Amino acid sequence: MILLTTAVVLVAVVVAVHLLFTFALVARIRDLQQHGGAPARNTHVPRPGTVVRPFSVTDTDGATITEADLDGPVQVGFFQVGCGPCRMLSDALVTSPPAGRFVSIVDGDPAAPDATAQLVAKLGDLGRVAVIGVDDPVLTAFEVVAFPALLHMHSGVVTASGSRLDDFADATGAPAKVA
Repeated sequence: MILLTTAVVLVAVVVAVHLLFTFALVARIRDLQQHGGAPARNTHVPRPGTVVRPFSVTDTDGATITEADLDGPVQVGFFQVGCGPCRMLSDALVTSPPAGRFVSIVDGDPAAPDATAQLVAKLGDLGRVAVIGVDDPVLTAFEVVAFPALLHMHSGVVTASGSRLDDFADATGAPAKVA
């Protein structure tokens, strides 16, 4: 009789634990459905719909780049010297260059001028390049808080964002909206 009682208690405990896990799973699914599906990715890049604030930065040719230069479609990449993911993204962009206009913003390293020059030279093949310092106001204007960041913009508004090429483009090559 004790064996039967023990078995019934054990089955009841297992069923209760299983029921708690089921309720937790249902609550998580409801939460994901109410908040648009998957958890947000790339929280260090601006969300689509973000309007770029006024900024001014000088490119490597001495010309000024401002928010007015972002008219029409343009892609903007943010890179940092010594950043491994930045190197991988820049290599991927050089291998498969963007079709449209491209502007690179490089957070240069004064302690490593050769590395900064190499990154600028590599990105120079893609389009305009500007070298900035730490906490430059251009980062605030774009709301970029980490590197790398890749933005697709149209008339000063972010239409897609990510930190990898596969975040940025879907299978058709069109910009994917990445939250």
